[in-house]
Amino acid sequence: MEYFIIVNPTAGGNNGRKIWPQIEQYLKKKNISYRAYFTEYDGHAVSIAMRILDQITATNHPDAIIIATGGDGTLHETILGCMRFYAEHPQIKVPRVPVGLLPIGSGNDFARALKIPRHWKKALHDIFECQVPTKIHIGHFINHDLSTDGYFLNNFGIGLDATVVYLANHSLLKHHKQFSGFSYWVSVLHAIQTVQPFELTVTHPNGTVHTYSKAFLVTATNHPYFGGGIDIAPRASVYKEQLDLVIVEKPTYRQILLFIFMLLLKRHLHLRFVHHFSETHFELKTKKARYGQIDGEELGHKTYNASYETKDYPFWIKKTDNSQL
Repeated sequence: MEYFIIVNPTAGGNNGRKIWPQIEQYLKKKNISYRAYFTEYDGHAVSIAMRILDQITATNHPDAIIIATGGDGTLHETILGCMRFYAEHPQIKVPRVPVGLLPIGSGNDFARALKIPRHWKKALHDIFECQVPTKIHIGHFINHDLSTDGYFLNNFGIGLDATVVYLANHSLLKHHKQFSGFSYWVSVLHAIQTVQPFELTVTHPNGTVHTYSKAFLVTATNHPYFGGGIDIAPRASVYKEQLDLVIVEKPTYRQILLFIFMLLLKRHLHLRFVHHFSETHFELKTKKARYGQIDGEELGHKTYNASYETKDYPFWIKKTDNSQL
């Protein structure tokens, strides 16, 4: 087995740069065959993954595994590169090269959903113990306005959570050594006060259309977590073909406190201003521009007219008890 490792040195606040020498020493000690590739800018892992697959395909490599070493963003780019490569080469009939994950980022929601150990040595051990790939369902969306598509491993958000991502990324506190940790929570408070409700139209698989005039937080997800461990869709699973859609209508301040309390109890989906669906596909449309995010990355301030579904991809992971769901 040979491992093609994509390393993001800046993942987890430069954690990748600090940890890689230890990982490399461990690999050499175990006599593991590997090749390392280091990202240098945003989006670099996409092209690296495509280049790796081109090399593997050209040499007909029989036992290749790609390992994304970083956070959710690094894995997102790696999978995006893989999906693009196979889409551009439909003539390839051999099984797709599996992807593994060493979670050394800050959020790691996807690793949490798959119960991948947070410590790199334990995660590597599970990778080496794996014998066969596991089919995982990831989110796929089509932007009908631009005739483009994309993928998400965690969630596609419109409204509150996306505004938090935008504010946190552009906060002056983010780059302050002493107060960088507060930037997220300051952004949450600011977003709750400033985000205005918007009209959202949802088209379901059976053709039924629902319109929500006061949408506030909209999240399409294929596993339970978002925002660094918040259990927004407790029954969502990467082993199912369905995506979960959670819509929160604009709450009062009292309802916000109730929502947080029920969220901790994992009973927030029972609230009357929270709507939840689990479906194989659906469409979302907004009339007014709002911030959006995919796996924690900004989409900008715009309107949305998109359809959502799942696509499967082989992952090199240790199977968990719920992998048969």
